[in-house]
Amino acid sequence: MNKLIILFKQSIRSIFANKGRSMLTMLGIIIGISSVIALVSLGNGVNKMISEQISQLGATTLTVVPGGGFEHGEGFGRDPSIASTLTILDLETLKNREANPSIEAVSGMIVAGSIIKINASEIQITVNGVSSEFFNILGIGINSGIGFDQFMIDSRQNVAVLGLKAVIDIFGQSNPLGQTVVLNKKEFRVIGVMNSAPENQFQNPNEYIFIPLTTSSDIFGVNNLNAIMVKIVNENEIERAKKDIKTALLVNHNIANENLADFSVLSPDDLLSAVKQITGLLSSLLAEIAGISLVVGGIGIMNIMLVAVTERTKEIGLRKAVGAKTSDILIQFLIESLLLTLFGGIAGIVFGFGIGQAVSKFINIEPIVTLNSIFLAVGVSSGIGVIFGMHPAIKASRLNPIDALRYE
Repeated sequence: MNKLIILFKQSIRSIFANKGRSMLTMLGIIIGISSVIALVSLGNGVNKMISEQISQLGATTLTVVPGGGFEHGEGFGRDPSIASTLTILDLETLKNREANPSIEAVSGMIVAGSIIKINASEIQITVNGVSSEFFNILGIGINSGIGFDQFMIDSRQNVAVLGLKAVIDIFGQSNPLGQTVVLNKKEFRVIGVMNSAPENQFQNPNEYIFIPLTTSSDIFGVNNLNAIMVKIVNENEIERAKKDIKTALLVNHNIANENLADFSVLSPDDLLSAVKQITGLLSSLLAEIAGISLVVGGIGIMNIMLVAVTERTKEIGLRKAVGAKTSDILIQFLIESLLLTLFGGIAGIVFGFGIGQAVSKFINIEPIVTLNSIFLAVGVSSGIGVIFGMHPAIKASRLNPIDALRYE
């Protein structure tokens, strides 16, 4: 034990005897570890943010979207130009309470963009065509005025409900009720203003204008739906409802094999699982890219340690001549390599945390550094020290003391 302490002290002295070289040697490790920590912490922050945002949908809300395989994360990345396969018939089918007793409310969605002129300027605004039950499904009440009723939907009226921010953007401090907005060259009378709705990185309903689903189909020339929102009577009916919805829509789409479905029925858990799978893959890919710099750093350590062996050849010969064992020389050089990577790893953790905090100010994501990522960083850096320090250490330990003493 005393011998190990002595070797440790000698390694420390050797590292600090060449501070500049030691710092440059650790630079590759610092860059690699800080990159991994920053990327993993930001990835954890993204997952937390997504979890919170998806939970806002409510445990009893299902979303039917075009494209198969989304339940398993397979549909993400499909060509967005592919037309939606969800139809008004699908919406009407799900509205049948007798055939679908587990469903409480259903709303179709048609999403489009429109330009609104305000004085001499123009703003781009998102228009959502929805059913009368949409606000009930998302739990968003009406702040002033009224929402859509079924008569407005059926008679295709040009009426609109605005989000709070949309009101300010378009009308400023004026009362919007009874006033008109022009969407796609059609005038719409404002009949209501929503309560403040939860916003996230994907959408902000407070900025949107909502119009009857049938009207949006007419003015935008769209027949298919971007999504169908379904509210289930209680959490215990979720799985049954998913099965019933899929069965009903497969019949509508004339598809016998559910594995070939051109739509997906997603619960909040499905959405969370699918998105986490995607973000997890991206985080892993970025971490692997950052890991390349760790390998480069390890090669740098090996090269510097080989230089150190050459510079200290006489010292090694002298120590062997006075009784130092081959294992003592081997252990000392391994300790030096290990300490260089360990110091670099600790510095990398600190820098990585700082980088994550700095980046979070621009992308509004709180980085989360976990103990697992810290242990992983320290373990990886230590492992690199041992692996890349092994060759120089073996070379040093095998030097012949007589030849080493004669070395100039």
